[in-house]
Amino acid sequence: MIYKLKDNRLVLQLLYEDCVRYAEEISLIEEDYLWPDVSVYVDNPQSIKSFLIVSLASFNGTEKNLSAYVFAEDACMIQEFASTLESKRGFRMHLQTAAENEIHVKRLMKWLPKTYTVRYCRADSNTFKPYYIHKDRAVRLTPDNIRSLQPSASPHFMKRMETALVYGYVTENGKLVGTSGVGFLNKKSFVISFTQTQPEYRNKGIAKCLTSLASTLLINNGLIGVYSADATNEPSLRVAKALGFVPHCDLMCFHN
Repeated sequence: MIYKLKDNRLVLQLLYEDCVRYAEEISLIEEDYLWPDVSVYVDNPQSIKSFLIVSLASFNGTEKNLSAYVFAEDACMIQEFASTLESKRGFRMHLQTAAENEIHVKRLMKWLPKTYTVRYCRADSNTFKPYYIHKDRAVRLTPDNIRSLQPSASPHFMKRMETALVYGYVTENGKLVGTSGVGFLNKKSFVISFTQTQPEYRNKGIAKCLTSLASTLLINNGLIGVYSADATNEPSLRVAKALGFVPHCDLMCFHN
């Protein structure tokens, strides 16, 4: 049997035990003004050992997107969580959990046939290596300037920029060709998201500079930086390594 928490913050004590692995989940709960549609299901509200966190919020504004995070060491609990997710099969779903749960997820959630592995890396004041080449063409993105630089930006993305650092690289003719910045932010850690550079501008250190700018202030203030990428995305992981983000853990993702 599982329980839906009336107060999502009750799960924070467990999540704080690893603010790198659970940086996104902590943000979903702490930043409830930004993520309004978050539900938390647990095995026992008085002594939480397993959880399912479901978020219907999306940076791109697509209402039919659902993200889910599962921690459970008991196959019976995964089956309970699977029943909860099955009722939401109409959504485009993304589930993240430990690799050892793969056999159970594949058996119980056959509507999530696609998989990949995401690598979480971390940096703190002892490991971080700032990089500021290209800084002269970097601009902090705000709800005001993003309207002209990227007219397709979603309202959710613009709201994110009000509370966390996101940077862009702008060419001499005013074209936005690269972005990187904080997607999730909590009291202990932050996650770099939105890291992308147009193909013709890659391998020049642009992503490294933008990620550095977005991270420096927060790391100097004592937060742990988290950089996640597909474990097979070597160019992205090279950016992380160059900035002093060291591997922390791998998690498995399932989607439809």
